[in-house]
Amino acid sequence: MKSLVFSSLMMFVGTAWAYKHTPDKYGASDKSNGPDKAVSAGCLPPSTSAELNVNNVRALIHSGGDMWWDLIQNARYEVPKGSGRHALFLGTLWIGGRDAQTQTLRVAAQRYRAGGVDFWTGPLDVLGTASIDAETCALYDKIWSVSRQQVEMFRLCNCIDPDDPACDGYTVPEVIKKWPGNPIIQANGQHLNMDQILAPFADVNNDGVYNWQDCDYPFYDLDNNIDCRTDRSAYLYGDFTLWWVFNDKGNVHGESGSAPIGMEIRAQAFGFNTNDEINNMTFYNYQLINRGTTTLASCYFGVNTDADLGCHSDDYVGCDVGRGFGYVYNGDCYDENCSGVLGYGNNPPAVGVDFFLGPYLDSNGVAEVWDPGNPDFGAITSLTDTTRFSDAFGINGVGFDDTIIDNERYGMRRFVYYNNGGCPTNCDPSTGPQYYNYVRAFWKDASRMVFGGNGVPGTQGTTTTVADFMFPGDSDPLNWGTKGINPGFEWTEVQAANQPGDRRFVQSAGPFTLKPGAVNDLVLGVVWARASTCPAFESVLKVRKADDKAQSLFENCFRVLNGPDAPDLNIQELNRELILFLTNKSTSNNYLNEYAELNYFIPEFEESTIPITHDTTIYVPAWLNVVDMGGGNSMWVYNTQVINGNPADSIIFLYDASA
Repeated sequence: MKSLVFSSLMMFVGTAWAYKHTPDKYGASDKSNGPDKAVSAGCLPPSTSAELNVNNVRALIHSGGDMWWDLIQNARYEVPKGSGRHALFLGTLWIGGRDAQTQTLRVAAQRYRAGGVDFWTGPLDVLGTASIDAETCALYDKIWSVSRQQVEMFRLCNCIDPDDPACDGYTVPEVIKKWPGNPIIQANGQHLNMDQILAPFADVNNDGVYNWQDCDYPFYDLDNNIDCRTDRSAYLYGDFTLWWVFNDKGNVHGESGSAPIGMEIRAQAFGFNTNDEINNMTFYNYQLINRGTTTLASCYFGVNTDADLGCHSDDYVGCDVGRGFGYVYNGDCYDENCSGVLGYGNNPPAVGVDFFLGPYLDSNGVAEVWDPGNPDFGAITSLTDTTRFSDAFGINGVGFDDTIIDNERYGMRRFVYYNNGGCPTNCDPSTGPQYYNYVRAFWKDASRMVFGGNGVPGTQGTTTTVADFMFPGDSDPLNWGTKGINPGFEWTEVQAANQPGDRRFVQSAGPFTLKPGAVNDLVLGVVWARASTCPAFESVLKVRKADDKAQSLFENCFRVLNGPDAPDLNIQELNRELILFLTNKSTSNNYLNEYAELNYFIPEFEESTIPITHDTTIYVPAWLNVVDMGGGNSMWVYNTQVINGNPADSIIFLYDASA
């Protein structure tokens, strides 16, 4: 596993040139401020990148928070790895709200860097000014790459048992020596005015200072002691992890043109190496800290995705309300090559973003229950207190089905698409108010999204019913997104007869009040799956099923349930006797575990004594084929029976060996 990390200011200069020559991809911009203005007063634009490359996905991540592209004009979310085909083009955060006193709009958003950036690298001070200087930005223009296996080996070989044979020749990785557990810059031996704990680390001697020679290490929960449902301790996830920190205060907001917020964002991208659907997934965790002194009312956190699924010009999008899942799929059964980009060909896949966890709802001092009088959740009266946001009723969110006070968090509360281009309603945004409109499910012109058609009021196929979720299909049976109003049909791009195109979509959570010092989390997962049949929506059905596994992984605190490592088997041959030695290495996941021995046995059956019982409605042959093993030995093979013509209800009959 090799992580590619590079840093180049020249890349950014080349990027600015590329934008001018690719207007078809990036759309129009009406901003007058360009990159030169954005870098004139402080921090330079982020320039470091690293590759998340732990499983069947190769994803490029940038230190400014944008990801899945090469900062020029090429997608960099390759799946399957090595295929040369990419499922995503861009992912960025959008944050917006109004000053509770002055009503000034403050937005931090990022897209293609065409007009500058809204995010810079590094942590902000903790004095209330939320400031940072160019030197600090430059020092934190990095992405730290670490693996769980590196940390496990470090703890074993540096702290627990250096004499273990597995530790022969061991050297401590540089990333562990230089892990940014505390601020990098120091003055007179003291850390500057920043949070003293930065990147998560296990503080073995509880002195508050990261020191690998004290056996401190990047904090993976190696012993599975943390219950993420009740413990908000920051720690690392995945088999392989990228960690970095960025902010919206390092310079002038060149992308949105908006006033800054003072957000510090500690991010990690991670993945797992498995042999199931999780091997096609990547995950993202953001800890968002408001370092400013301004309270933002009606605040929203959003995730912007430019999901170019192979060829970028023939896609549809949609969402699953209950899963909190936005997805893209092909407009037909064949994804052709276009503009020098490889398509996925026949039976193209689908890819989606699961909005697992959003910000806290405003505190009210009670354990939240279903309130039919709350207009934001809809006047739906058919639910009980214990089923308000349960998956069974198709409504997403976290903490709504327990008795814990003020632990409720949003899931995906809005889903809206927009198109590549400069149209006045549902195309690329370019100003702070337009970004803020999209995270609230309004269009660029401040008109509210409505159900049907393309969602723009007054256009073909639309209704007058206000909608929070575009193209939900059959995933909102309680009409949560229409405030309990039944629109009378299932809205999808296919149903609306829309032309496929270059789609982008925004998932967001809010409204809520963002107070100074508030700490929120945003957790996302990208899920990819491919069906073997058409229509193209078959891949959506498959990616939904894969997303259920992603959701279970999230609910299990991102702990993959691995079985025990296989033991090493050695055989000693004696006279008419074999002795088997089963041992576990010290690096295995079940080293020195307690065990109980169960002696094996091989039952001996005559053919006529093998019991077979079955329902009279199912035909089970009395005898199955016998495989001649030679030497008078035989092996009964298994047979699968289909119940009443339904393969889903099949039964497998297993037969033992006989001699």
